[in-house]
Amino acid sequence: MSFIFYNNLSNEQFDMQIENIPSVPATNIIYETIPINGGENLTKVKGVTDIDISFDFVYKATADEYLIKKATIDNWLLSATYKELFYSLDENKTYKVKQVKISETKTTSRSVRRFTATFTCNGLKYLTSGLKAKIITISGTILNNFGTYKALPLLKIYGTGNITININDKSFTIKNVSDYVVIDGEVKECYKDNINFGRNMTGEYPVFSIGKNVVSWSGNATKLEITPRWRCY
Repeated sequence: MSFIFYNNLSNEQFDMQIENIPSVPATNIIYETIPINGGENLTKVKGVTDIDISFDFVYKATADEYLIKKATIDNWLLSATYKELFYSLDENKTYKVKQVKISETKTTSRSVRRFTATFTCNGLKYLTSGLKAKIITISGTILNNFGTYKALPLLKIYGTGNITININDKSFTIKNVSDYVVIDGEVKECYKDNINFGRNMTGEYPVFSIGKNVVSWSGNATKLEITPRWRCY
């Protein structure tokens, strides 16, 4: 029996079953055409389209139970803190959710309730294996991006003082590190706890190219905790 895991909970924890095997639409690239006077037009990739994945859920609830149970389910789906969707029949990928829409609940005999939840997701999927943090302690470590798109990792850098991180031929420097600092390449933020350290950072936010990525550093860094966030179409 298949299940989803979303917002730190599974549908099975609500005694809900999935009735369908959802179709996952293809991701399409969004292009921009740039006219060139006297020459061929240039084509630039602007991004990718979102995709919708719909699950048909069924559960049982008596008339006395229904409103409370529906409110609990709605809160799980609509008040998400962790917007990552995992589907057991597609276990190698995880989806980044942007919106969730819930259909009207239909009631059949014996208090059986049915509804559809549609997840609007980023067209780029995450390899589930790339959402687990990796610890590296040796400068010059190679990380291989087996995805089909560049990755925007999360780095937690442990050390003190001024530290420069090199990824292939790109680098960035964090000044005055005390214990650790976090660099998020996806949202372009540098912080420690709730304190913004962006003013202490110079250089480009980290990007992992497809294929081999050499991670090295200079300065007093003791280790890097890297969540690579490998992505694919």
